[in-house]
Amino acid sequence: MIGQGGPNSGRTLLFVPGRSVLHRINPLTKLVGLLWLAATTFMLPPAGMAAVALAAIIFGVLAGAGATFVKRLILTLLPLTIALFVVHGVLIDRGDMVDHGLISVSPEGLKYMFGIVVRVAALLTVSLLFVTTTHPAILLKALDSHGISPGIAYLIASPLLLLEPFSVRARAIRDAQQARGLDLNGRWVARAKAFPALLIPLVTLALSDLDQRASVLDGRAFRARPFRTVLDAPLDRPWETWARRLLLVAIPVQIGVVLWL
Repeated sequence: MIGQGGPNSGRTLLFVPGRSVLHRINPLTKLVGLLWLAATTFMLPPAGMAAVALAAIIFGVLAGAGATFVKRLILTLLPLTIALFVVHGVLIDRGDMVDHGLISVSPEGLKYMFGIVVRVAALLTVSLLFVTTTHPAILLKALDSHGISPGIAYLIASPLLLLEPFSVRARAIRDAQQARGLDLNGRWVARAKAFPALLIPLVTLALSDLDQRASVLDGRAFRARPFRTVLDAPLDRPWETWARRLLLVAIPVQIGVVLWL
């Protein structure tokens, strides 16, 4: 069951096994660091946000998750960048439009677009750095070992554990519908019409699976006690405890300074 296995007890969609320094750091330290970086990102200029994104990518490559980083960044940032370019660079007239033949582009709009893209890139890369080096089961054990409520711990870790089963289920539904003659390779109109045939079975199975999981957890008295005991809790070094405390203090201080200024 969730929380009882280790990194090799089941597949996850984003976790990349490894023995890097980031893999060995306590999951709670990485989670607090992620929150601090997310808060810091909104206080930095575009150049600073781009530096954060580049540093996260470098650390991800060193941790052995370079392929995951590249794939997720392309899938997420490319459509977003194109949409922002069209809206802010072409469609919105800011008074500084420069004619480039077929289209007129606003330099001010491109600058605004760049700020949004690098902010999203910074948040995305930092989040990827966390999920690719932290197995959800280990995260759940770390939360339990520090006295976090089982319900809250499960709420935090379960989405990462459920990504892979849902991905496999979605592919199975797609293959089954294609075998029944559903057109998923035609024009975009045909694909749009086929979308409900894929979504409805996935949602139905997800709701059924949710009820089964709830029944299993209740049968095991999941929340009978306020805290759970972990026999093989992840290693938590003293310097990590102090680092988490400092970062948790730094987050409201940073936000307060920005609001004050």
